[in-house]
Order: sequence, then C-alpha cells, then structure tokens
Amino acid sequence: MASEFSIFNQDDYIQEGANPALGVIVVACTVGEDYDTPKNRILVRKGETWLEFGSSGEAVVSVDATVDGMAYVLGENGSVIRFDWQAPTTEELRASRVLFANDTVARIGPLRRVRVVGDDVICGGSGGQCYQLGRSHFEELPNLTIGGKELTIEDLIGSSVRDFVAVTSDGLGASFNGSKWRDLELPTNASLSSVCELRDGRYAIAGRQGTMLIGKHGQWSVADPIDPERNYWGVAAHNGLVYAAYLGGIDVFDGADIRPFAVPRGLEHTVLRSGPDGIWSFAGKTIGLITEDGWRTVVAQ
Repeated sequence: MASEFSIFNQDDYIQEGANPALGVIVVACTVGEDYDTPKNRILVRKGETWLEFGSSGEAVVSVDATVDGMAYVLGENGSVIRFDWQAPTTEELRASRVLFANDTVARIGPLRRVRVVGDDVICGGSGGQCYQLGRSHFEELPNLTIGGKELTIEDLIGSSVRDFVAVTSDGLGASFNGSKWRDLELPTNASLSSVCELRDGRYAIAGRQGTMLIGKHGQWSVADPIDPERNYWGVAAHNGLVYAAYLGGIDVFDGADIRPFAVPRGLEHTVLRSGPDGIWSFAGKTIGLITEDGWRTVVAQ
C-alpha cells in the first residue's frame, strides 16, 4: 500500500514514537543539527489528521503516552513536556503543555528514555540515574549500579515504579523493586539497546552483534544470530513473534529461529514500539506498521 504524503520537513529526524490507542501515534523529532539551540517538532496523528507543536533549547530523545490521553516527551537534559494527545485542535494541543524541569541531570549526564510503567512515569539515562515524574516534580530513584559501576540506561519496561527492568549499553540489565536494583544476570557482554515484555511475562532484549535474549531473572536463552554484524536498535513483540530492527531492515524471531522480515528496500529502521495497532517502526523520516498482513509504509520521505 502506498504511503501517506510525508509531513516531515527536510531537517526533521524521528527520535521515537508511541502508539497509545487505535489509530493514534505520537512522534518526537529533532530538527537540524544546531547543538547550541536544538529545535524539535512533536507530532500527533489521529486517523488521517496531524497536529503538532514545536520546542527548542534541548534535543528531544524519547516519548511515551497513555491510553487516557497523557503524553510525555523527554529532552536529553532531563526536562519533560507533558501534554494531552486527545486535544482536538493544534491550539488546544499547545495549550495543554506542561513543562517539568530536572536540575540534577546537568551534573550527571544526559537522559535516554521516558516510559510509562503502569501508572508511573520513569526516566533513565547515562550515569545510571533514574527518576519518577510525579504530579509536580521529579523524584530521584537509586542509581543503577552493578559491581560498583554506574551504567547507561538505554531502555526500560515494567508495570510500576516497584516493578520494572532496565537494559544498558554496558551489556548488563537489572530489575528494580521500588527500593533497590537486582542484576538480571544476562549471558552477554554486547551493548544492549531495547527491551520488551512478552505475553508470558518473560522479556526480549536486543542489542549489538545480533544479540537477542529471551527470558527473565537469571534464566535466559540466546537466539542464534542471523548475522553477528547486525546491531539491533529496537525490539517489540506481537502475536507471539519478536521483531528486531537494524538500520537496513527488520528480523523476526518465532521462538526457534531468526529470519528476515519482508520490508521494502531503501528504508531506515531503528525504533520499534508495540501498541493497539500492531508494531510501529520509527526512524529518520519513515514510519511503518507491522500487522498480521505484513509491513505497511505509512509515511516515507
């Protein structure tokens, strides 16, 4: 099926997206490469309608959203913009924005991810720092350290602030119970980039060197890589299958083997996010959707 006319400008670059409800995606983009005064576009697609607002001063790196209308965009320096993706007009979308500043990030290092885990909003990043965003401010959680080393959080997922896991670019992972971290005892040294939860409560973790792990808390299986030169940047699960994205394409794991998933040539793939519509792929200026019918390019430029 043909893609929609692209709503992206020449200097837009998708950092991440989320699919909180049927027919809805929220997309966070950086604009250009002005590192002194970063600019961003935040886009909301509902059906065939696109709304947007801009921000500046801090590059956005991550976005997540809830089914009841709240969305959260994370900047690398720790600020979060909360807004109502259900707002029916651009003016109401912009009016719904609330900015939360995080003054502690500058002295520790940039953040990488914002995730809604149950009813809680968690941010994590380099230096092992982790924060819970409350109604009016950030609460600092214990730093993620394993063996005395502070780790760089790349992704996290869970059900609440008392039950979530994080994976790191250091090749390690840990679970958090609300007060302390516990090593996941992963059987790899490869840099990790993404984690998702499976229907049976286990996790799928993907990373560099074709790494894909399936398991939970010390009991892990390692899928034989289809190509150890592939670096996976995103992982998501749908209908019992696990999909992993590398720059040139997407692979799928059926529990026994990893095989290539059919996507058009010439597209870039990095972020995969599961949601009510299926699995959404966000990268560069391309948005695609994976369902039972296969791949559909939604937006491409």
